[in-house]
Amino acid sequence: IFSAFSSVLSRSFGDAAGRDLDGKGRMLVPLVDMLNHDGEDPNVIWKWHVGDGDETKIAEGKGDIVVTTLRDVAKGEELVKCYGWRAAWDIAGSYGFVPALKTERWECAVVPLFPAVLDLVPNSIPTPSEMAREDTTLDLLLESNYGTLVKAVIAAVDAASEIRARQKLSGGDMNEDDDSTEGDDGDERPDQLNRLEVVSLFRPPPSGDDDKFPFPRRQPCVVVGTKIQSSDCDTDNAHHHRRAIEAVLPAYRAAASAISQLRDNHQKISSSSSSNNDDDDRSPSPIEASRMAMAAASLDKDADWDTLALKLMQDGMKDRCRTLVKDGKVAESWVARRNDAENSMDDPQGREHRQFRAGMARDAREAELNVLRVLQTTA
Repeated sequence: IFSAFSSVLSRSFGDAAGRDLDGKGRMLVPLVDMLNHDGEDPNVIWKWHVGDGDETKIAEGKGDIVVTTLRDVAKGEELVKCYGWRAAWDIAGSYGFVPALKTERWECAVVPLFPAVLDLVPNSIPTPSEMAREDTTLDLLLESNYGTLVKAVIAAVDAASEIRARQKLSGGDMNEDDDSTEGDDGDERPDQLNRLEVVSLFRPPPSGDDDKFPFPRRQPCVVVGTKIQSSDCDTDNAHHHRRAIEAVLPAYRAAASAISQLRDNHQKISSSSSSNNDDDDRSPSPIEASRMAMAAASLDKDADWDTLALKLMQDGMKDRCRTLVKDGKVAESWVARRNDAENSMDDPQGREHRQFRAGMARDAREAELNVLRVLQTTA
């Protein structure tokens, strides 16, 4: 049943805007649903044709789907269309394949927003008792710890966008990175990459610590995208890489501000505890969203938030690369063991299916690693 449902979902059509037909569901269109995907060089496009302004027919699911060529098509050449921009892992999950990289295409990766474990006293060595009590670290793979911070980062980025918009309307001073690359991509950059998206990815517990962490551990990550290219493509996409970093930099400025405040608060608690003076007892201040917004908008001059944000982003990219490489090795080892164990069972179809899925996962990981590698050289 699931396989049949997936087949219908991946091959069905909605109205001209891609929506379900006024709640009446979607439709299968013979022949057109056989068109394969090519996000780099499609040669056809399909359109819903019912006549200008005839919304009634659209709502009733009436009309025609018209396939039109975008360029000259050679005899025997396969007709391919673009399914719309989607990340490699999204296409893999929805359609069961990862598009091959022929020349260049838009792709994205996820980068941790915070370190897995935050060192609250980075410039000092904790005492053995502090290490035993874990007083100087904060586990940011627990939603109870990172959930509020992520919401504050998103709110700070929204506030920073409003600040910049007001500055632009009033003709006030703008930061260099506010419009230094604006317009470089024109309408080419996918809309999904122009807005902040934070996803929470499962992260397994440290090796040997499964009993210590009997609860789900997840890591909030920011989606960042740019253009990747094949080895024989000589296009200069450096401006796309810079634009990708600048698009998410406000989020990392806000995150750096939150980390700074967490460390300040920890210092206040430590100072109060060591003084043993009730008159000097100070409760830790809450994380101030306004300070995070000012940092996100580069208006807080108390620290070099760009440098701190880039360092946080670079550390996150390195961490994500290590995770992808490690996950890949684990997956390949598992597939090899399963194949070896089933050699005597003579199940070629099962092995072929497993190899296909392993290859698809490998291609998706490689696409994400490709993004991370080019951005690491730019950040």
